[in-house]
Amino acid sequence: MPEERKSEPNAKKITSLLSISHDKDVDGLASAAIVWRYAKTKNLDFKAILTDYGSFEQVFSAIAKKRDTLIIITDLGMDDTIIDIVQKGLTKAISQGCRIVWLDHHQWSDNAIKMILSLGNKPVLKVNHEFCAAEITHKVLLPRDDISTELAKIAHDTDFNLREIEAATALTDAVSVIRFGAIDKKVDVTDSLHPVLTKLAESGMSGVWDNDAHRFKDSLLNKRVEHYRKEKTKKMRKALAGHSDQVIHGKLVRVVEIPSGLTSTDIGTFASNQENLNSIDPELKVADLLLSLSQGGMLGFRRGRDGVLCNAAAKMFNGGGHPYAAGGEYGLYEDFQAVCDDIFLTLSKSKAWVSES
Repeated sequence: MPEERKSEPNAKKITSLLSISHDKDVDGLASAAIVWRYAKTKNLDFKAILTDYGSFEQVFSAIAKKRDTLIIITDLGMDDTIIDIVQKGLTKAISQGCRIVWLDHHQWSDNAIKMILSLGNKPVLKVNHEFCAAEITHKVLLPRDDISTELAKIAHDTDFNLREIEAATALTDAVSVIRFGAIDKKVDVTDSLHPVLTKLAESGMSGVWDNDAHRFKDSLLNKRVEHYRKEKTKKMRKALAGHSDQVIHGKLVRVVEIPSGLTSTDIGTFASNQENLNSIDPELKVADLLLSLSQGGMLGFRRGRDGVLCNAAAKMFNGGGHPYAAGGEYGLYEDFQAVCDDIFLTLSKSKAWVSES
């Protein structure tokens, strides 16, 4: 991690740290928690903003007001569509003594990379598709911190859809419960997630999860997650029952319409388990590539088996991500089957998303 800025005698020293991270999943939350721990080691005042891509203009307008602040952005990618917004905010902040560190694992355009590296005050940019954002944040900021190591492991389990750690899967559901609840009540998502973020930063998973009892320490949160899981299972069964399949380039591609209150991660996790599919239809097999279509026209890409590249498939729909999971956009629609036919046609035009492995 870069040292604190060495500047002229009249320049102010960096005294605060602003963390900007993704609000949708465990990877973004864990990354922010690691950044918080780093801030404590440097005795920097800490503030976190958890956000999604649709709020970039608001967030980077806020960044433009910062002075003498280390700004660390994690688990958020950038493409050409938002370069101007980001550049304007960061340039202003840098002119006021701020430093920029951006740690991510999504697909970046060459122009976006060049823009960040061309900024003043020696910006740091680390983009690596082989790791989740929390792993990169851990390696760059606190490689020898045990709690950061644990948080990176938890994030990897969720982001690469491994689902081998019970606590990680539970935390994924908790993030969804809290986030959807905040959106429904029209309250700030960062404020709603802040209590969990605080405990993760202070104590790691032991701050929120009782490993012996296999439950959250917060009884109300645990009840909310249990209820969410029951409702989620019903919704996912219904969504998968209305799936549309097609074999393309030798790979089974499945599109499902995702109901409100669920994430593409929820669907991807459920639909990659053969037992879950058997309970719906004994003939239903795990798809090589699963696309979940939201009511707003957003696409989630998850792979059920090796041999497909989600980021390459998402790129065909103005998106990106990593080989295991990615996101893209289709646009508003009325006829689900017509959308499926269009998606299948688009994927059939290129083999870039089919891996040789």
